[in-house]
Amino acid sequence: MLYISTAKWRDLTDGHLYHEGDSYPHDGRKIPAERINALISGQNRAGLRLITAIEAQDDKPQAQTPEAPETAKKTRKTATARKPRKAE
Repeated sequence: MLYISTAKWRDLTDGHLYHEGDSYPHDGRKIPAERINALISGQNRAGLRLITAIEAQDDKPQAQTPEAPETAKKTRKTATARKPRKAE
């Protein structure tokens, strides 16, 4: 699994500074699952989600997100609210 940084942060284990979009880990080393889970979940000293898992497809990494339609659905305007008339 590949991971990318979602924020600017410094890794307290090796002192490396990550910027948003950087790959994690920067040197390709094996990271314990407990550490990965802490960085993904926000259960770390920063209290933030610092990395996210990505999948590489066609040599282009993509963030794992819920499936979204490729085109937006057409919407119809149904009704508009009108301001009440002032009493004269």
